Parts: sequence; C-alpha cells; structure tokens
Amino acid sequence: TSTVTRGVAKRDHAFPGETKQTVFMMSSPLATPAQELVDNGVACITAVDYRWLKCDVKSVSLLGNCLLRQSAADAGATEVVLFRDGRLTEASASNVFIIRDGRLLAPPKDNLILPGITYDVVLELAAACRIPIELRAPTEQEVRTADEIWVTSSTKEVLAVTTLDGRPVGSGRPGEVFRVVHREYQEFKRKVMRYAA
Repeated sequence: TSTVTRGVAKRDHAFPGETKQTVFMMSSPLATPAQELVDNGVACITAVDYRWLKCDVKSVSLLGNCLLRQSAADAGATEVVLFRDGRLTEASASNVFIIRDGRLLAPPKDNLILPGITYDVVLELAAACRIPIELRAPTEQEVRTADEIWVTSSTKEVLAVTTLDGRPVGSGRPGEVFRVVHREYQEFKRKVMRYAA
C-alpha cells in the first residue's frame, strides 16, 4: 500500500501552493483465500450505496466503505453488495460480477466503482474462455435472481457468493462458470503473477 499527499501545510481546504509531497509505503504478505471459501463460497449482505459520487478515485477517504464493510462483519458476512438507484455498483472492498443465463454481467468502469486490477483480469480470462460479457450495471432484481454472483479483489481473488441476505444464490454452491474462471485465475497467477525467471 502506498499513500501520496500534496504535503504538509496549514489547515485549509484549498490546495497548498508550495509544498513537497509526502509518500508513505507499507507492504505485507498477500494471503490467498482459504480453500474452504473457494469450495463452499461466501455469504454476503446488501445495502444502499450511500458513498460519494467519485468512487473511482482511490483515496484515504474510506469512511463509507469502512462503515459498510463493518456492517458485513457484524452480520457474519464476507462483503456487502451495494446498490445505487436500483442498480449494482460494487461491494465495500470488492468488485462484483454476476452470471445470468451463461452471460457475465459487470458494472462498467465509471465514477461509481473503483476499477480493480482483478476486475480487468477476470474480464480478460472470461473473454479467453469465450464467456459472453455484458458491461452494464445489473438491476437489483437481476442480482437477486442471478445464477452466480462473484466478488473479486487482490485479496479475495475470485470468490463465489453462495448466499445473499441469507438466501441461496443459484444452487447455493459455487457455480460451474465460477469454477472455470477461478481455475483460469489460478493458472494466470501461477504463470504471470508468481513467475520467477
């Protein structure tokens, strides 16, 4: 993780003119999801996406995301899937994909989601597997009646959501399309991300 600021200046909302930026960097081991989560899927809850309208900006202003993520933790869930004006945006710290009738649906990269590296990789892998892709914000009804729901991030990789608000997603087990993409993601990680010359 790294954070870059404009620098130290007296308190004012206007940008300081002459400052030297500050840089903070931190690293920690990247743990992969437990096999149990991959095999059984995860539980998620839903909420209204009440965050600001610049969610595509990666900043330290994460109060909304933190409060939403805490609501999931309090409910014993892995994530909280968010809807704004009846449409899927993302989750508190993950991107969200759904499968309906063999098609992968995902909200487009706009100001309502933080575009993730894993988001891009999943789309590339799905395309390589000839899974039809539709980039649009699915309706809440489409999400609630999806055959499969996934959450993706650098730390979650690709995880199947098997219950949403206590109700089973699809069969209540990780779906077949998930298994294909998860397998391809592991292969991509082995070949590209963990490659040692």
